[in-house]
Amino acid sequence: MKLSEKIIYYRKRAGMNQEMLADKLGVSRQAVSKWETGEAVPELNKVVQLAKVFQVTTDELLLDGNGDESPEPAAASAPQSSNWVESVPGVLGRLLRRYGWLSGVYIAICGLFFTLMGAAARGISNSMMNGFQQSFGGMLGDFAGQTVYINGELVNPASSMLNNNPVAMLGGVIIIIGVIMMIGGAALAVALRKKGKDA
Repeated sequence: MKLSEKIIYYRKRAGMNQEMLADKLGVSRQAVSKWETGEAVPELNKVVQLAKVFQVTTDELLLDGNGDESPEPAAASAPQSSNWVESVPGVLGRLLRRYGWLSGVYIAICGLFFTLMGAAARGISNSMMNGFQQSFGGMLGDFAGQTVYINGELVNPASSMLNNNPVAMLGGVIIIIGVIMMIGGAALAVALRKKGKDA
């Protein structure tokens, strides 16, 4: 088995993709791809790092073996990856793979930002509506505290505007999203940090 085939075999056996291996070795994913296709050969120091990552000797990587001595095909013997981070798709998956537990911290900080923005929107909107209610009440004179019938329902117009403030409602939704992001980000950071210590 050639070096290129061994790199593929041991990488898959370790449950890594090309990007993960490249991160561990401090090279680009394209470099790993070229090693695996045989377009390029890793430098000697990278071969030593590969052996450490794959937990094999450099002899096992470098020495060509005949068919009986070579490892089994990757599909037959590679264990299924139990690394749930690899199964996360899209931007979140790339963030988790690149920054690890710090991505949870970033998500929690973004959640804090959302919470503060929602609270600010809600507070400013409510103070504006209170001011408007006072102005509106002054214009109504004696009817400011009265309830009236609107579409067959008994309604206090001034308090109705305050209770149905769409900006305050949106601020409340943003606060809820922010709190969920903070809790989720903190839990993710703790889980990834623990996973990193166990590995």
